[in-house]
Amino acid sequence: NQLAIISDLIEKVNIETQSSTLVIGLSKDEFKRVFDLVQKKYDKKIEEPKDTFKITIGVVEIIFNTNSV
Repeated sequence: NQLAIISDLIEKVNIETQSSTLVIGLSKDEFKRVFDLVQKKYDKKIEEPKDTFKITIGVVEIIFNTNSV
């Protein structure tokens, strides 16, 4: 999983951080596609969010949001 690899790299960065948050801005279509993929991968059935959702992998919080792109 590419997100797990990114999360692992962020965790191992040689700096002291107060938080490890990654924000990914997506178009409406890509936001829906990514939400569906994440929901399927983690086998969770939740209502589709309007403009943002987040997952946590390890200590890294990944926020997906959509804008008017």
